[in-house]
Amino acid sequence: MKASVVTFTILRYHSGQQYHAFANIGRWMMKPFSAGGLRFQKMMGSGRGFGLIPDFSTYVFLAVWDNEQAARSFFQADRWQQYSRKAAQTGTLWMEPIKSHGQWSGENPFAPEQAQVITPNLPVAVLTRATIRTGALLDFWRHVPQARSRLGEQPNLLFSIGVGEKPLVQQCTVSVWRNAAAIDQFAYRQSGHKEIVKATRQRRWYTEELFARFSVRSAEGSIFTTIDQLVKAATFPTGTTLTEQSAVSAPDSK
Repeated sequence: MKASVVTFTILRYHSGQQYHAFANIGRWMMKPFSAGGLRFQKMMGSGRGFGLIPDFSTYVFLAVWDNEQAARSFFQADRWQQYSRKAAQTGTLWMEPIKSHGQWSGENPFAPEQAQVITPNLPVAVLTRATIRTGALLDFWRHVPQARSRLGEQPNLLFSIGVGEKPLVQQCTVSVWRNAAAIDQFAYRQSGHKEIVKATRQRRWYTEELFARFSVRSAEGSIFTTIDQLVKAATFPTGTTLTEQSAVSAPDSK
């Protein structure tokens, strides 16, 4: 599968609507979304601080589309509105795959259609996803606090969240960085992260895993205000007014 447009949508709910939000996961599992141009989809819950305690206020919808028009038509359709209308806050990242290797549910949904030219100052998102071997669960989760601590120390980290399809076993992390150089600095030049990556190989934690990077082309919603500002700064020529920027940005998130 060659990916074209990837959307990453967060929905946050007040306490009074959390049962409705949790029930949405069950509805989606029984009947996933059907829409023109929708190639791949995952609805996931989140954990507090990448940990074992679930966060019933926050959910994520991740999707791969043929094109942006297909995605926007879906987000305006009734079925999505029924899912999202009770959310107190939503936000969507519109992304383009840079590279992806591995598998998710037996496929690589984020394989780029062609080699991507990376805009130097454009924010970059990183997604890691894995199914953890039952016999490795204790060892894996024992190392999570160390990884979480390393990530939280990074000054160029703009956003991060731990989500998953199934508690404990199927885990996914998404982080957004100021630019590609910031990711490389963290991944290849700082101690700690490389050791954890090495441990995943030596200890054989996963039965399936995937790693992907994306250029963040647009960010909508108050959750992603800082990312939106950086995208516009990297995309629009110096001197472009905010009014001119807004004219070509069509946010539809709360």
